[in-house]
Amino acid sequence: MSNRAVVLQKWVANDPDAGLALVTKHVPKAEPGQIVVHIILRPVNPTELLSLRTQGYAHTKDGSFTPGSEAVGIVHEVGEGVTTVLKGQRVVPFVQVENLWKGQGTWQEYVAVRGDLVWVVPDSISDVAAAQFVINPWTVHGMLSDLQIPKGEYVLQTAAGSALGRQLIKLAKHWDIKTINLVRRKEQKEELKALGADEVIATNDEDVVTRVKEITGGKLAYGALDAVAGELTKQVCASVRDGGQVFVYGVLAGWDATVGVGDLFRGVHLAAWRLYSELLIPERRRGFIHDVSKLIEDKIIEPNVGETYDLANFQLAIKKSEEVGRGGKVYLKN
Repeated sequence: MSNRAVVLQKWVANDPDAGLALVTKHVPKAEPGQIVVHIILRPVNPTELLSLRTQGYAHTKDGSFTPGSEAVGIVHEVGEGVTTVLKGQRVVPFVQVENLWKGQGTWQEYVAVRGDLVWVVPDSISDVAAAQFVINPWTVHGMLSDLQIPKGEYVLQTAAGSALGRQLIKLAKHWDIKTINLVRRKEQKEELKALGADEVIATNDEDVVTRVKEITGGKLAYGALDAVAGELTKQVCASVRDGGQVFVYGVLAGWDATVGVGDLFRGVHLAAWRLYSELLIPERRRGFIHDVSKLIEDKIIEPNVGETYDLANFQLAIKKSEEVGRGGKVYLKN
């Protein structure tokens, strides 16, 4: 039995994706306290591509690093001492806690994880939803919870047309929070409003701060979530109330973020929000599992499903995942 895996064999400065290759590895064995999961489906997330292209995996020198931050699979083997998981059960492995730092992500057919770092998926949740259970839903739930926005107030978000942005629109609606959604293309306006977005601003055509003032009657947004950074962060900070909180959770425009000193004087708080830090806390993981699984079962948070590719066609999947208007999250299957 073999284990097909995508590995980063070498760093290619002008084309990092070219350093990836499909190889055959040994199927891991379940050590005491571990289980081995046969991965059946995994999404192509921006976080994997960002790490590849910024040498986030550069510490791996021997061509053994396999990316992949989430997936769903079947328990293939149970190691000594593991009593909470059974062979044959469908699970989500939380590879972000330990495996990624060891170079053992989900872009392979088999992965060994600690027995306590999996969630047994109920029959009511589909494979496509389970494969996307962690990165976007937990981030959406965690950030929106931490902003503590009162019912009826506005949250502003950038990159609102993304899979995460769409989930945030629906969750905010469920919690009676109004949304102001920033997109680049005005063609996305009606699509997002159909999902439940209260307001949509096309940044290529409209002045963000002026529009936010108009929408809120001068009150500005209660808080904001920024996936872009760069110069857009300055507009985001200027669009929130005195003492408002802005979380930066993505770097689509690069690793620098600009903020106006006047907004700092107004008490606007700018901070990073990082899912990885939350994943390290067992109580936080348990809370996410409880809350997000119910939201998925109730169809409040739903996967935005696009095309599926065989693991061998990972380069085509990467290309498709970055197409404008691709129509949903791209998956890799075995």
